[in-house]
Amino acid sequence: MRQLRRFFVPEGDEGQAVVFVALVLLGMLFAVGLAIDAGTLYSAKRSEQEAADAAAFAGAVVLYQGGSASQAKAAARDDAATNGYVHLSNQTTVLVNMPPQSGPYLNDTDHVEVIITRQVRTALVPAQAGLTAVTARGVAGTEGLQSGYAIMALDRGNTDGSFNVSSNGDIHVTGGGILVNSSSSSAATSDQNSNARFNITPNDRSIDIRGHQSGTWPSDVNLQPGHIQIPDPFAGTPAPRPADLDLPICDSLLACQDGAGNQIPGVYTVSIADAGNANIRLNTGVYVLTHGMNLAGNAGITSNPGGVLLFNTYSNFPGAPGPTPTCSDVNLSGNGSVNIAAMTTPPWANLLFYQDRLCTTLLKIAGNGGFYGTGSVYVPSGKVQFDGNPSTLNGSQLIAKNVDVQNGNITINYNAATTAQPRMPRLAE
Repeated sequence: MRQLRRFFVPEGDEGQAVVFVALVLLGMLFAVGLAIDAGTLYSAKRSEQEAADAAAFAGAVVLYQGGSASQAKAAARDDAATNGYVHLSNQTTVLVNMPPQSGPYLNDTDHVEVIITRQVRTALVPAQAGLTAVTARGVAGTEGLQSGYAIMALDRGNTDGSFNVSSNGDIHVTGGGILVNSSSSSAATSDQNSNARFNITPNDRSIDIRGHQSGTWPSDVNLQPGHIQIPDPFAGTPAPRPADLDLPICDSLLACQDGAGNQIPGVYTVSIADAGNANIRLNTGVYVLTHGMNLAGNAGITSNPGGVLLFNTYSNFPGAPGPTPTCSDVNLSGNGSVNIAAMTTPPWANLLFYQDRLCTTLLKIAGNGGFYGTGSVYVPSGKVQFDGNPSTLNGSQLIAKNVDVQNGNITINYNAATTAQPRMPRLAE
């Protein structure tokens, strides 16, 4: 033992050894304290980052649901408070900016920025003792998302023929596939087996079916049963608010015309066209239709440059719909035709026709009726039916609860540049 002691502490150096050991222990304690303080700061940073991200996302969800900027900011603050970060409380500041004041989304009104700063106390290391500011920043927003489907039959039930094509139906799709959400063993039905009359290009695009198909199909069509159901891509799309848009009430077509006789945007409490022979021209903007549209005669509708949104809704909109809202059909039959383009400005960019989710009424194109448009046609709770010779839809995208092509033509040129992009909440930074 004496020899071992001499190895570590030579004779005559005992005092120096005590100082050396003390210094080593002090260094070790400093290192341990620094590690603990660093851990405290890291934990604080991580908690703040999670809270900032969650708060920003909460604001983005409000935007997705059609809320205002003030509502989105309030939601972000409330979410931060729920996680223990209240502005000007407990050495904490919570700043909510919309639009963001820095970063790649600077001044982007579709995004919310949340900055949380808290003074965190460290005490184990004397030189580092005191308050240290820890800051975390989160940015979230609503961003466009393309589904890749030119035609979507959204019905998620066990519905036979949710997508149906008869032997007299023609479907020509370019640039996108077809989705059928129904889980039925006959979810997609067809009696059209001609490759010339029913085709999808390019060939790698398929018909994705949750359930299965029945009937006869063209050999070139790629059928994919057992596909997962896809949510409604436009579920968060806000309905137009007449008060926000300063839309007048139009109880006749004549009541809402400009000096040239063109219709102006408004809430139309009379059926557009009303089965007559008039040719109607629509100025740029939003048209709220509370009594539908009926082109059973020779009437025609066109739009001016800048585009339009046709919103078909219940009769007392924007009042409370009640338990059984009354909605009117949109009927394009006879020789009537619609030739219009969608607006290209948010929040309804490239959305051409939008039927209220509370309306289960039919969008019918029959006789020689035709709908020619650039933009997406969206009927989430109703059926789109073609029953004429030759009833025609020529557009960018068709989304409906059910699609029934009895006797008519569908031509869809799916293109991201002319198709509505559903806005989805996403953490961006």
